[in-house]
Amino acid sequence: MNRYYHQQFLFDVRFLFLISIALLIFPVERTFFIIPFVSLFGAVLLSFHAHYLIFSRNFSQYLEKEINKLTNKKIMIAHELENTYFFPIQDKKIVVAGFGKSFSWFGFVTLFITLYGVGYFIYGVVNINFEDSVIYTVLLITLSAVTLLTGFWWFVLGVGEDRLKAIYEK
Repeated sequence: MNRYYHQQFLFDVRFLFLISIALLIFPVERTFFIIPFVSLFGAVLLSFHAHYLIFSRNFSQYLEKEINKLTNKKIMIAHELENTYFFPIQDKKIVVAGFGKSFSWFGFVTLFITLYGVGYFIYGVVNINFEDSVIYTVLLITLSAVTLLTGFWWFVLGVGEDRLKAIYEK
């Protein structure tokens, strides 16, 4: 289940990285106006991948626990390995980055990519003359606010994971 997720995720990360570098190496007249939208698009796309990973990890953990219960044996342990090596799926985290004892290389990479995107966004924004376009400014502020609020609602408040728990804890 996660194989294709990782394959697409890594392709998208590389593609977005190349676009971000290309915009800096081969600038066009409105490069700085494009950069924040590339960054926002990347944030939404990569968060979509993360939300699927969270779903699939929860689903596979549920299946493995049920199989172990049915067989009265601990034969399915992938979820335990993933919870230890990557991040505990049930712990509080920011998207897929656990903190404290659950912090891992996976969390570091998640935060690294996130900070790269935030830095790229800021770099574009500080180089824009917003007086050139009121419509652009309103659109960028609105889209940024909606993206941040929706991400906070879904990931940080845990709405998505709470929906899953409501099903598999029945």
